[in-house]
Amino acid sequence: MTTAKHEASPPRSGTSLVVTILLMAISALLSGYITSTILDKEYKIIFAEMQKDCHQTQNDYLSCRSHAAEETTKWRIYADQNIRACQEYVERHLGEDILAYKLGSDGLGKAINRTLEHEALQFELTQSEAKATTLLNSNIILNQEVEALEKDRAIRTRQIKNFVTEIEDAERALELRDLERVECDRYHRDLINCEESLNQAQQDKVNNEAPSSHTVKQLSDQVQALQNQRKMKEKMLEEMGFTINDAKKEIQSWKVKAESLVEKVNFRSRRDVLKQYGPGPHYVRITLSQEETILLKMAPLDLMPHTIHIFMNLIQEKMYVGGTFLLAREHILVAAPIDAFDPENNQRLEEKMVEEGYFPDGALLFHQYSPEFPHEKYTVGFSSTGGPLFYINIQDNIEAHGPRHIDNEGDVEGDPVFAEVVEGFDVIQRILALPRNEDDSLNTRAQIFDTYIVESDAK
Repeated sequence: MTTAKHEASPPRSGTSLVVTILLMAISALLSGYITSTILDKEYKIIFAEMQKDCHQTQNDYLSCRSHAAEETTKWRIYADQNIRACQEYVERHLGEDILAYKLGSDGLGKAINRTLEHEALQFELTQSEAKATTLLNSNIILNQEVEALEKDRAIRTRQIKNFVTEIEDAERALELRDLERVECDRYHRDLINCEESLNQAQQDKVNNEAPSSHTVKQLSDQVQALQNQRKMKEKMLEEMGFTINDAKKEIQSWKVKAESLVEKVNFRSRRDVLKQYGPGPHYVRITLSQEETILLKMAPLDLMPHTIHIFMNLIQEKMYVGGTFLLAREHILVAAPIDAFDPENNQRLEEKMVEEGYFPDGALLFHQYSPEFPHEKYTVGFSSTGGPLFYINIQDNIEAHGPRHIDNEGDVEGDPVFAEVVEGFDVIQRILALPRNEDDSLNTRAQIFDTYIVESDAK
C-alpha cells in the first residue's frame, strides 16, 4: 500500500477520492449487510415469536372454541331447562292467573252484588232511619198521650172514688129506705088496723046505736095521719130511686170509659213492646254478680200487655240496679229498688222512682191477672200496690195471691203475675238461705248488679 502510494503520488487527489468513495461504499455495504443480517435475525426472531404467538393463539382459539362449544352446550342445556322451567312457571302462573281471574271475576260479581246489596241496605237504612224518626216522633206523641192518660186516669180515679163514695151513700140510703119501707109497712098495717077498728066502731055504732063520736074522730085523724105519712115516704122512696138510678147510670158510663181506657193502654203497651223488644218470647236477666244470674221468661204478651210493658221498661231503664232482695219468707222472695244497707243509695233509688212516676202510687195504671198464668211455684208477680216491688213465688200461691174472697172486704182481684223463672234456681236458694231478721228481712245484702233484656235466640 505504501509503495502504491509512492508510485502513484502524482494523481493522489483523484485516487483518494475514489478510495474514499469506495470505502464509503464498502462501509455502506457492510453497514447494509450488517443491518440486513441483524434485521434478518430480528425478523426471524420476531417471525418465530409471531409464529409461536400464532400457534398459541390458534391453540387458544381452538381451546376457546372447544370451551365455547362446551359452554354453549351447557348454556343451551341450561337455557332449555330454563325455557322448560319458564314454560312450566308460565303455565302454572297462567293457570293460577286464570283461576285468580275466575275467582276475581266471581269476587267482582259478588262484590258487585254486595255493593248492590249494600246500596239496598243503605236505602233500607235510610228508610229505617226515616221510620225511626217517625216512630220517635210518634213515641214522643204517645208519651205525651200516656202522660195525658195518666193525668186523666188520676182525675177519673178520683171521680171513681167519689162515685164509689156516692154508691156507698146510695147503698146506705137504700138500707135506710128498706128500714123506712119496713116502717111504712108497719104504718100501713097500723092504718089497716085503724081502718078495721074504724069499720068495727061504725059497725058497733050501727049495732049498739051508742057511738062514741070522740073515738071515731080520733081514729079518723090517725088514719089520715098515717095516709099522709105513707104518701110522704112513698115520695121520698121514689126520689131516692131516681137518684140511685142516675148514680147507677153514671157509674156504668164511667165503667165503659174505664174499660175503653184499659183497652187503649193495653193496645199501646202491646204495640210498644213489639216495636222495642220484638215479637218474643221475651226474656229478662237479673244479675247479682258475674256468676250469679236469674233468667225470667215473660208471660204471653196478649195475656197482660200493660204489666209486661211496665216491667220490661223498669228492666230496660235499670230501675232495679242498685236495689236488693230484701225479704225472704217461706212462700215468697221479695225484691225492690230499695237498699236498707245504704241510706244514700236508697234515697237515690227512691228519687229516681218518684221522678219516673213509679212511686209512691205504683208502676201500673191498673191491675191485670189471668187465670191462664196463675201464681204457681217460681212465677213472678207484682205486689198489690202494682209494683215496682216484685216477688218470686217459692211455692204454689194461687189461693194466697190469686183472686179470693176476704171477710169484711169482699172479692179481691189477684196480684199481677207476669213471668216465670227458667234459670238461676240455685241463686234463689242461696238467697233464701241467707240470715234473716225477726220480720223476715234479709240480714245480708243481696244486691242487684244489673238488669237487661235478652234476645230470645241469645238467652
